[in-house]
Amino acid sequence: MALQTAPEPLYAITPDSEAREFGGGVRVRVVRAGWFRPDAGGFFGVVPRPLWSRFVEPDERGRILGRLNLLLIEAGGKRLLVETGCGERMTDKDRDIKGIEGGNPAVALRELGEDPETIDFVIVSHLHYDHAGGMVDTEGRPFFPNARYVVQRQDVEAARSDELRQQGLMEREQLELVRRAQQLAEVHGELEVVAGISVLPTGGHTRGSQAVVMGVGGDRAIFFGDLIPTRWQLPVRWTSAYDDYPIQAIEVRNQLLNRVVDEGWWCYFTHDPGELPIQLDRTEKGAIVARAE
Repeated sequence: MALQTAPEPLYAITPDSEAREFGGGVRVRVVRAGWFRPDAGGFFGVVPRPLWSRFVEPDERGRILGRLNLLLIEAGGKRLLVETGCGERMTDKDRDIKGIEGGNPAVALRELGEDPETIDFVIVSHLHYDHAGGMVDTEGRPFFPNARYVVQRQDVEAARSDELRQQGLMEREQLELVRRAQQLAEVHGELEVVAGISVLPTGGHTRGSQAVVMGVGGDRAIFFGDLIPTRWQLPVRWTSAYDDYPIQAIEVRNQLLNRVVDEGWWCYFTHDPGELPIQLDRTEKGAIVARAE
């Protein structure tokens, strides 16, 4: 069957002249590393189709078109990449089922004029295939040979566990290859990776999911990972069928979104095909929504 037609080029990056700058001299650009097509039912969980279909329509196989968004950050004299896409270590059948186009982070960066060897840190929000699948190449070598890969210890433990829920869902082999290359930075809790860039544990989606907070003072931005994968899922109760801990996800989403609105943070979403970043507002009834342009 034909894929949905992607409305934009396979790879794209925010022009350097249009990079967003946040407090402390943190500069952020969005890297579009490809497309994928998750199952709409899984993506929106128990949310009825009449509600989510106001934002996006599925293809003939019941899938929606989403982006593989990475962030390229310059802060504290270092270069950081947030997320690694899905990489290439999967079968053609899996790529067809998931509707993947592109997804190799090193190829995307090179196509866009950026050198993977200049990356000092790779922050992985969690260890699912579409976020951690591009940690290493088909030969098992880290795509970013000079980088430390920052992963929460709780997600490492989940990936290495024998829990039935996790089997085959997390990039355990790639994780171990990064560890073997002595490039794994296993962290526990909130941590400033470099000046102006912090990881913030959220849980909810996976046990060790983490968000990334960029900037200092009152001029900040946040990358939610799969806690809130697109602007379509801003309603706090709209959890995904892929969330391991949906009750926790709702509570953390509510806390974070209220903080984002109250403090005026900008927002980046991992699978959103729209323009990024955006800001949020609170309606008269208390709902949190994307700010009208």
